[in-house]
Amino acid sequence: MRNRTAVETGIICVAAVAAIWILSIPFDNDKGSSGGLVAIVFFGVAGLWVTLTYRYLTARKRAQAELTGGEQYRQLAEEYRRLADMAITTQEHTDMKLGDVTVQLDHLREQTASLQKILKDVE
Repeated sequence: MRNRTAVETGIICVAAVAAIWILSIPFDNDKGSSGGLVAIVFFGVAGLWVTLTYRYLTARKRAQAELTGGEQYRQLAEEYRRLADMAITTQEHTDMKLGDVTVQLDHLREQTASLQKILKDVE
């Protein structure tokens, strides 16, 4: 449901007044009874009340949905930040472990080279 402009609201109000005026024409001939006019006014006011209540409730529901959506967005953003921090930490740990493995591999290469040298000397 979209909000109406002032011009649209004005047109609707003029149309409602014109409709009430047209509906009250048959009751102008009977000067003694105003029950029909009262009924028309009552139903007009009741219709206006229902319309305004509906607009109020939909606006309130939309506002609550926006607030809830904003809160959910904040929670998702916080979760994303937490996961990003965890990913960075994991990457740092992986880099450290890779460095340790590289050092150990270099040490094994040195030992293998010295072992090969000893085997050549023995032959």
